[in-house]
Amino acid sequence: MSTRHRLSRRQFLKMTSMATSAAILGACSPQASPEIEIPATPTPAPAAPTEEPIKTATPKMVLVEAGSFQMGSMDGFPDEKPVHSIRITRPFYMGEYKVTFEEYDRFCEDTAQSKPDDRGWGRGDLPVIHVDWYDVVAYCNWLSEQVRLTPCYSGKGKNIKCDFSADGYRLPTEAEWEYAARGGQKSQGYTYAGSNNPDEVAWYEGNSDGQTQPVGQKQPNELGLYDMSGNLFEWCWDWYGEDYYASSPTSDPQGPPTPRTTVPWELTRVRRSGSWREKAKSIRITSRSFDSVSYVGDNGFRLARTA
Repeated sequence: MSTRHRLSRRQFLKMTSMATSAAILGACSPQASPEIEIPATPTPAPAAPTEEPIKTATPKMVLVEAGSFQMGSMDGFPDEKPVHSIRITRPFYMGEYKVTFEEYDRFCEDTAQSKPDDRGWGRGDLPVIHVDWYDVVAYCNWLSEQVRLTPCYSGKGKNIKCDFSADGYRLPTEAEWEYAARGGQKSQGYTYAGSNNPDEVAWYEGNSDGQTQPVGQKQPNELGLYDMSGNLFEWCWDWYGEDYYASSPTSDPQGPPTPRTTVPWELTRVRRSGSWREKAKSIRITSRSFDSVSYVGDNGFRLARTA
């Protein structure tokens, strides 16, 4: 069942008040809500020789060189238009895989939080599911601190800020995500991330057997990134704007301004990739989607870092 372009997700949240109770529906942090506060963290001091060794594994990342591309599609859904020129001015790293349960469970154990529900599908190398946007921001800052990098996020609720100059882990912008999914400077112009045949690179309605699948089982794209099409939606940094492409900056866009509303189901951020239960059209590189920031849903994520 797709939630795109019919506003059914937003209507569903409004009718059932899911947004106000999302924190108890399997999210790692029971405090995941628009009121979460991410404290500003000073730059970590160099590690002393007697300091304990880092226990958290460093995720595999792929360098994405700066470059330009045509963002959007004239053959897709209305919010993919118009096609517009985008310049990514800073190189960045992108996670080779979506973040897995194995990785996310370490965060939950270290912070004494409950773990997100896996629907009985298993954990391990399956992509972590049922995390809201605030959970992901907290994870990024936690992981940055674990490996002695400078956290990117600070602030509270809808006013959380991202320091893109920091070297810590963060979410990609929507433009960074699409650029990386296309293959960056190595792009071959595929419809899906790495192929014109979705079965070669993606888990979706036509082949997923009705659930998420372990990461890295399909062919990667031109940059060596796996599962950029399908398997599980991935949160991005940007607020969602259906008509944003018509006014997007041409260099390093970061999405629309912070919404004035405080209505939970109207606070929506971009999510990309599609999922195991989407049709092929909804897992294309250019396909856009969104969800309430405090709703866990069919949402996972992939890490990025400024190079």
